Amino acid sequence: MKTEVIVGIVVIAAVGCCLYTHRHVIKALVKHEPMPKAPAWHVWVKKENRRD
Repeated sequence: MKTEVIVGIVVIAAVGCCLYTHRHVIKALVKHEPMPKAPAWHVWVKKENRRD
């Protein structure tokens, strides 16, 4: 029982961190706004869509 509670807390914390990190992208999706520029270290994103 205790292991399941700890795993649940860790999963909820990880999801919360992901939601906080991507809050601007989620807001843009909900409001149908243009996507914000990605950080420069996101090398898989086209150069014109990254911040410098």
